[in-house]
Amino acid sequence: MAQTHFKKLDDESRAMHDSWDNIARLVVLVALLTVVVWAAVSALRFAVHHTTELLFEAVEHEARWGGALVLLGALLLGGIVRGVLVRRKAWVDAAGDGMDVALANYHITYEHDGDDPQPRYSKPAFGLAWRKALFTFVTLGAGGSGGLEAPSVLISESLAAGFSRVLRVASEYELRTYQIAAISAAVATLLGAPFTAALFATEVAYGDRIIYRKFAYALWAGVIAYTLNNRLHGFQPLFVGPDHSPVYSLLEYGAAAVVAVAVSVPVALGFGRAMVEMKGLVHRMHPRGHAIVTSLAVGIVTLALWWGFGLRPDTVLGMGEETIHGILRDDPELRPWHVLALVLGGKVLTTALTLQGGGSAGLLVPSMYLGGVSGALVAQLANLTGLVELDPALFAIVGIGSSLVAVVGVPLSAIALVLEVFGKSFGPPAILAIGVTYLVTLRLKLYANQRLMSAAASAPEDADEAVP
Repeated sequence: MAQTHFKKLDDESRAMHDSWDNIARLVVLVALLTVVVWAAVSALRFAVHHTTELLFEAVEHEARWGGALVLLGALLLGGIVRGVLVRRKAWVDAAGDGMDVALANYHITYEHDGDDPQPRYSKPAFGLAWRKALFTFVTLGAGGSGGLEAPSVLISESLAAGFSRVLRVASEYELRTYQIAAISAAVATLLGAPFTAALFATEVAYGDRIIYRKFAYALWAGVIAYTLNNRLHGFQPLFVGPDHSPVYSLLEYGAAAVVAVAVSVPVALGFGRAMVEMKGLVHRMHPRGHAIVTSLAVGIVTLALWWGFGLRPDTVLGMGEETIHGILRDDPELRPWHVLALVLGGKVLTTALTLQGGGSAGLLVPSMYLGGVSGALVAQLANLTGLVELDPALFAIVGIGSSLVAVVGVPLSAIALVLEVFGKSFGPPAILAIGVTYLVTLRLKLYANQRLMSAAASAPEDADEAVP
């Protein structure tokens, strides 16, 4: 009787009765996969960072028109290469941020051939991984605006799929374990925060629920990637937050909630609307001209901000990490409120143009960027009234966490990011802002597969179907 009941369980439920031998096997294989993912993502990160640093240095060291020609030339070259590649059917999924493609491949992974009970993996694997990596390098290395995290999610998910093919994995549970562990490893490599990475992988994949068996393997992969980073590259924190007392006033708590409701949510909605409007504008043009025209537009926006207001090109191009660093260390150039407002608008435009023009870049870091800038902007505007004295760095951190929830919908990951990257002293106001933001944006999901998983999780009648 017990054996008959066990056969009726799905892969997820059967995993609760996994043998120690199989658990040990999965632990070893996840570790091997993590090394592969870490190496691939680290190589991409090094290539993008090194190339963009050389580009921005060349632009700023040239004379005014010389720098403009270098910038426009790099952007146009990247646009031309992307335009040529995307004409091939195999390269279509390499465009965009890649998160929806990764989630679709994660949840729809197996097909059956007629009466054959053995499922076969039916989605792209190693080929998609290297195409996505090259497309991302061409986009960001040429000066496009966006992050590495979302493309790395698709790269790591595809590497895990290829890894499973090599091992001839026949269990959906085992395949998805490798996929979610690989995603965690990729994010941990980029953020240097293993707990955040494991939570992010689980929240993005499953919406509003945590699958703890997979979460354990995601933690294992995140710690390995974090250790490899530290051992081979030395500890390099994503951001360095300023010191702050763990004691907060009621005014600071209230201001944190205001930042969440009145700033992070509108900024997220505005960013989403900008993406929609830009998509409509771009798609009025001939498809062959999308990449070139949008690349040229990115260059024009950047030059207008540079020549007209003195904003360096790397402020609104690339991944924007240096701008967040500048705000946190109270860089005088980024202190005036009007500069922050220009930076905010410019980054929205360049990111929307890059993505809607078929570039490969992510929204995770841009959402953190927009939150950090808008939080600092609110603090600077409040300080101008003379009625209060708020710390722009504190509200930049609050904005980073709450915007991550408003744009991507990962509240636990946002809290973990603040605690792991900036320290526990920033936890209380950030947790308050993140909780408020999550409640306000509960029904807003950026990715289609997140919306589907959230809907499934909210249907209790489906919860018992796995165990008849």
